[in-house]
Amino acid sequence: MKRYKISTILSVLGLIGLIIIFYINRGQLKSVFHLLGDLRWYVIVLVCVVQIFSYWVNGLYYRSILRIFGYEISIKRLFEGALATNFVNYILPTAGMAGAGFLSQVLAKEVPRGKSVLTQLMRYALSALAVLIMMPLGFVLILLSHDSAHPIVRVTIISALVITVLAFIIVGFIYQEKLLRHFLKWLINSLKRIFPKININGVRNFIDDFYAGFHAMVKQKRNMLIPFSWSINYILIEIGTFYMAFLAFGKVIDPGIAIMAYLFANIASILGGVFFSVGVFEVGMAGTLVALGQPFAFAVSVTALYRVLNLLIGLPPGAFYYRKFLPKKTAGQNSTV
Repeated sequence: MKRYKISTILSVLGLIGLIIIFYINRGQLKSVFHLLGDLRWYVIVLVCVVQIFSYWVNGLYYRSILRIFGYEISIKRLFEGALATNFVNYILPTAGMAGAGFLSQVLAKEVPRGKSVLTQLMRYALSALAVLIMMPLGFVLILLSHDSAHPIVRVTIISALVITVLAFIIVGFIYQEKLLRHFLKWLINSLKRIFPKININGVRNFIDDFYAGFHAMVKQKRNMLIPFSWSINYILIEIGTFYMAFLAFGKVIDPGIAIMAYLFANIASILGGVFFSVGVFEVGMAGTLVALGQPFAFAVSVTALYRVLNLLIGLPPGAFYYRKFLPKKTAGQNSTV
């Protein structure tokens, strides 16, 4: 509970930061309301359809990697799980770990929890790789528009390098199976002294299932191209959705600006997502748009439209499926979430 309270405080601080930004630029905020009156509502409908489809693509990713593990799960259940996992990640800012844990609950009847968690972790990893691969395209488009001197490009490169280094460290650590198992054994024994009710056998089974899935992926590297392709498709769909937010305002911009704004928002979200579920993504996206020459009022309007639609489309059904997949005995206890 204490950790969640700290996260809440940090999220509030993020919102205060947004308020400060709005206050500094209050003179331009009046233009936001004028822009909203010019929305093309048929584009909004299309955005809603595409956003729902993006969750279906996530379901296809889950199905492809679970097939590598030898499990055949219905696409409908995986689609529902994608919505529920997204909801959990939003309400519990733990850098995606809450979502990984909840996916294991969604698939508990069919898939061991270790493999379910690995499935979600690989979704994050492959999506991050897809983001890094998309960056050169954004750079090229920015270069062609003669905007290569923008500081945001350099910041993005540095952030991408940090993410790449961290990814190599994490993957390298996982490859050191014996070392990791010894570390976890020491950690479990230490926690056992504080929490005597810890199920040591359950934790060991989780680790065994995790590495069983990991070894299956290593042996079938070519088959991993299928889930990776779905990850790339997901990123392309999200960038396309973001670009449609510009079209909804009747403005056609350099695609490189949309790509870089989306990618940098994701990088900011990755680096700040441990504590914040609100504000980091939005500040990263709006800040990038402003740095790349877009008016503040327009950048805020586009960012707000994209995120509001994203949340309104994903969170309500996500909350419904979250309730659906809760263990029956704890559903009443979690009714206030």
